[in-house]
Amino acid sequence: MGAAPAYSYYPERIPQQAPRTRVRVVPGRGPLTQAPTLPESVVLLAKVVAVVLVIVSLAAFARIALSSAAVSTSVQSQELSQQIDEARASGASLEVSQSLLTNPTRLKREAAAIGMAAPETIGTINLAADVVVCDAEGNLSLSKSVAAAAGIGE
Repeated sequence: MGAAPAYSYYPERIPQQAPRTRVRVVPGRGPLTQAPTLPESVVLLAKVVAVVLVIVSLAAFARIALSSAAVSTSVQSQELSQQIDEARASGASLEVSQSLLTNPTRLKREAAAIGMAAPETIGTINLAADVVVCDAEGNLSLSKSVAAAAGIGE
């Protein structure tokens, strides 16, 4: 196996290149050509159109926001109306049930069915004065209550 040399002692062959044109640099100011400018009326018109488009888009966004708020309010109103109708129907049903349950004739019949009868005599119980006494701050006072109970018992 032969080893290739890392470098060559002979000059490399370079293909012949086409001759280049010489460039000469002249110090001075920049190019004499300038970009054509638009008349001020065209620039002003473009600015006015841009402002009008921004205002119209803001108005459109505001209209969309108000429309969506109106729709959501309408939906909530319909839901509340349905809940009110359901509550009224439930209230009417409860009134009918309450009138049936508190009917005196029905109560007498139910009481007789389970063996209850009207009382023969009616009595009242008279309670003595309360012996519990409160102090000036509104708290229960044991010593005053005991003294009041002792005064009643005599």
